[in-house]
Amino acid sequence: MSDLKNMTVIQLKAYAEENGIDLKNAKTKTNILAELSSISANISFVEEDPSVIGSSTIVKEKRTPKSVTKSDEVGVVTTTSADNFKNKVFEKAKNTDGLKVAIYSEKNMHWVSVGRISKGYNIVSEEASEKWLSRKSVRKATPQEVATYYGL
Repeated sequence: MSDLKNMTVIQLKAYAEENGIDLKNAKTKTNILAELSSISANISFVEEDPSVIGSSTIVKEKRTPKSVTKSDEVGVVTTTSADNFKNKVFEKAKNTDGLKVAIYSEKNMHWVSVGRISKGYNIVSEEASEKWLSRKSVRKATPQEVATYYGL
């Protein structure tokens, strides 16, 4: 299965076609991998009977599909791919220099000694946030507000 994760969408589709696997309506890599993993999870190989030479038996087991959705600590329903995106967004905002603050700006702004912010949500250092918050078109944003905006 780890080899499949390293394949591109085109390679995965070719692999499925070669092995006679119906991908249904799966178009994205995540959906294709989900289809392939559910098929491979339903197949198990049984030991060969030593009295019969050259035979192998494939037994399909019935298995209930596992849901990819889950509820996070706040009660928001999310998926594994959304969690990965959320982790990347917040990991990018982390910095060892100090704390980061989310702010919302009503317009694009540039301040020579502070930096630049765009209209919408921005992640800035705590020092820069103190300066930006002195502007009337900038306000502090809550973590829930930022998560909702990004669909997390």
